[in-house]
Amino acid sequence: MNNSRRFTLLFLLLVVPMMGALMAQPGPGGGGPCWPPPCIPIDGGLSLLIGAGALLGGKKALDARKARKSTL
Repeated sequence: MNNSRRFTLLFLLLVVPMMGALMAQPGPGGGGPCWPPPCIPIDGGLSLLIGAGALLGGKKALDARKARKSTL
């Protein structure tokens, strides 16, 4: 009995919040918001890639600085 209550509670906590989005209907038709049609958003992934590169470069520079100080 206890396991079935846990399963029901887990089901309710995971599924119920998503029910509104799953039952949503698409809006009125129409074209995309940009022209020409191959609209590719570059900013989202590109900014994350630049940020990751900056963090990696900063770590490499910090490691090189520590290595240089330890040899002196």
